[in-house]
Amino acid sequence: MTQLASITIGKSEYDPRFWEILEETGLEPQDFEGLDYFSYVPFFVIAGATVTPQIRVHGDHSHFEGATITVPDGEEEIFFTVLPQLLAQVVGE
Repeated sequence: MTQLASITIGKSEYDPRFWEILEETGLEPQDFEGLDYFSYVPFFVIAGATVTPQIRVHGDHSHFEGATITVPDGEEEIFFTVLPQLLAQVVGE
């Protein structure tokens, strides 16, 4: 699996091509809990990504810290081709 992003509260790291696609949409990046573009995760999945939550466990409770976005090795180009098409539908192009 190839990691394309790590989205955490207050700090996210995206593959440069992934970030460029997101910025070009004009969509608001921080619309949910300070997690950059997190509300668009369903579109990442439809484009072929796997989302793995980052959970911190404290005794009998846990809390969400972020998510890692990956695609199968060799499928990055498919993801980068499909994602802009999906996001264009969100912004009404």
